[in-house]
Amino acid sequence: MYAVDAGHHYAQTEVSTVTPARLVLLMYDAVLAAVEIARTALTSERPDLGVVSQQLTRAQQLVTELEVALDHERGGQIAASLQGLYDYARRRLVDANLSKDPGPLDEVTRIIGDLREAWASSVVGMDHPS
Repeated sequence: MYAVDAGHHYAQTEVSTVTPARLVLLMYDAVLAAVEIARTALTSERPDLGVVSQQLTRAQQLVTELEVALDHERGGQIAASLQGLYDYARRRLVDANLSKDPGPLDEVTRIIGDLREAWASSVVGMDHPS
């Protein structure tokens, strides 16, 4: 029990002390982790549909948080494009959860993975200005 509490405390401390840019990166990582856990649970010899549903719902919530955090005034067309990608990814997560089909998860992994990679490059540039 203590190890779980300590791990939870560490994660909360990490989230509360990171920059907003790094928080987005952590959220992308969390989406990808939830999708991978769901995929593994879904494609195992004995699928655990409870885990699948829980993790895909978590991924949907995280994508919704990413979408809500968009600043359309400052972000302009980029924010609008991201909103479209987040909306599509969330719909595919719902499709996968309802159909228990891992196919849509490949799309979500590609979309969020590409966004994560681009964002990570951007964050590194922000953390270490020339």
